[in-house]
Amino acid sequence: MELQPGQAVAGYEVVRPLKAGGMASLYLARRRGAAGFQRPVAIKVVHAHLARDRKFIRMFLDEARLAVRIDHPNVVRVEELAEVQGTYLMVMEYVHGVALFDLVRALAKSARRLSAEVATWIAVQIAEGLHAAHETRGDDGQLLDVVHRDVSPQNVLLSFAGHVKVIDFGIAKSRAQAERTRVGVIRGKIGYMSPEQANAQPLDRRSDVYALGVVLWEMLTSRRLFRAKSEVALLDLVRNPRVPRPGMFGGGVPEALEDVVMRALEPDASQRIPTAKAFRDALLAAVPGAASVHSSTLAHLISTVMPEKIAEAPVAWDEAGLSGEPARGSTSFLADLTMAASEASFPSEESEEELELPPGPLPSRASTRPPPPPPRGPSAPPPPSPAAPSRPPGPAPRNTFAEFAEPPPTPEEAARRRAAEKEPPAPPSRVAGFFVNLFAFAILFAALAVAGVLLHRGGVLDLSFTGIEALGPFPGDPVEVDMGYPDAGPVDAAFGRGDGVSPP
Repeated sequence: MELQPGQAVAGYEVVRPLKAGGMASLYLARRRGAAGFQRPVAIKVVHAHLARDRKFIRMFLDEARLAVRIDHPNVVRVEELAEVQGTYLMVMEYVHGVALFDLVRALAKSARRLSAEVATWIAVQIAEGLHAAHETRGDDGQLLDVVHRDVSPQNVLLSFAGHVKVIDFGIAKSRAQAERTRVGVIRGKIGYMSPEQANAQPLDRRSDVYALGVVLWEMLTSRRLFRAKSEVALLDLVRNPRVPRPGMFGGGVPEALEDVVMRALEPDASQRIPTAKAFRDALLAAVPGAASVHSSTLAHLISTVMPEKIAEAPVAWDEAGLSGEPARGSTSFLADLTMAASEASFPSEESEEELELPPGPLPSRASTRPPPPPPRGPSAPPPPSPAAPSRPPGPAPRNTFAEFAEPPPTPEEAARRRAAEKEPPAPPSRVAGFFVNLFAFAILFAALAVAGVLLHRGGVLDLSFTGIEALGPFPGDPVEVDMGYPDAGPVDAAFGRGDGVSPP
């Protein structure tokens, strides 16, 4: 279903298209009310070719049902789910701003990176939103065991007013979801997967803690943590992470903050910071100055680094429902809120959400077993990887795997498929069959002949009536030999063995 500007749908007026992805399109719309009331919203519409895909629709509905339960200022709010002409629409809060990915990439292009205080404050906001999602409960009052599975800079929105919002629970895992991820399918962006997620192992909230650790590491360095020339090589790096400390790429990162980041990036989930709330608390303890950062601080930074984004916004500031005036940019904000990043490299993004990759060992390395976790504590930080700073530059490749896969077949269907795929062996040619049969008959005849001779020698079988005796004596038969001597009488000799009796 394609919406047109000015079209009225489900009580909303469509303003303009915002973005089209592989699965759905996003439109800007507004809700009008009495006395000139209006409020902008974002409407997510399933593509027409997927509207009849039951598997995709189940995922779409799972996202809506889960997101509507999460009520937190750091999570994009889902207003309602509507169905129009057989097509589902998800109405969401409209965020007037940019993605965190856009901010980090813009800074990297200018060889800058976020200060420790600002990066920590943004990470704290994300952690609070994730903790709210992880604590979501069902109608029975029990935790839904939510895991976002796609925490990344692309899925964190920064409003022009300086608010931080986690978005896109489209591939989130929860106990209440109708569509289950089948065995062997890995969902998420490879560069932000935890080792257990990349190995298709069971996940819990600690996987999101790891992904947030990757995001914070990249904010502190303006570099991609994991980069490779192919998806398989990238997945291998993620499965066997060797993470350097962020301070290796420039000063200004407090050692206490480095320790917290490295604890969040523990390959062994049992040694990792256990919850997003614990991560938040550890960050604020490591960087007390982050508590003094305000949303207006981030707003001034965005207006300084990306003024064109504000000018090109699809709606004006007042139409977006924002109060006051837009923040003013200044080079002083750039100096106060960012740091130099001589090794900045943040060239591209990943966008695919489902990867059908084998969860077993990969051919690029002899073993994919994760190394033992490094010792914990500030006195013994994990050793950095000497090869990490010299990873080859260049844009990380986009994934090319299918977004959705067919559900696994039932055992009966699988058996039918296997039976249908089996082909009968090709019959031998007539000539080959003739020689095979001839050879078999020859062997059978020889075996019968030998058996007959043995029985004849033992006196069990008389071969005189068969005419076989006309062929001559058989080896080992007693024969009469005339030696030419009188009264010599018959002498037994072993016929055919060359040991006959010689005259004296």
